[in-house]
Amino acid sequence: MSEIKWQEPMCAGGGNACLQIGHAPDGTPILRETARPTELIRTTSQGLRNLIEAAKRGELDHLL
Repeated sequence: MSEIKWQEPMCAGGGNACLQIGHAPDGTPILRETARPTELIRTTSQGLRNLIEAAKRGELDHLL
């Protein structure tokens, strides 16, 4: 999976709970935790957009 272009990790509070978002060569968005780099979540652009928009609206706050 070295073909994936990863963004810099987003870490909470300077800890090791880091999330990375990348794109496969075909444009598929992929997410992973840096502590588990081989466990990948593939989604669609619309799925990722829906997740980000729901988080912005606070709809996922109950999960924290």
